[in-house]
Amino acid sequence: MSTKVWNLKYEAGNTGRVIGDAENPQRRASALEGAATIQRNGWRVWVEHHQTGKRIFESEKEVEHQKV
Repeated sequence: MSTKVWNLKYEAGNTGRVIGDAENPQRRASALEGAATIQRNGWRVWVEHHQTGKRIFESEKEVEHQKV
C-alpha cells in the first residue's frame, strides 16, 4: 500500500486559482514541508487526503478564507 496519499494545494498570491503541487499525491512529511514553505510566502495553503479530502493542515490565511 502506498503512503503517497496527500495532496498539497495552494493559491499563489491573489490569483483566485487553486494549484495542486506537481508531486501530488505525496508522502505526509513531504506535503507538510512544502506547505510550511508556501505558508512563509503568506499564501493560502493546505494538505488534504487525495481520496477523502480530509485536511491535516491549513495555513492561517486558509482558515481566514474559509470563514468568509
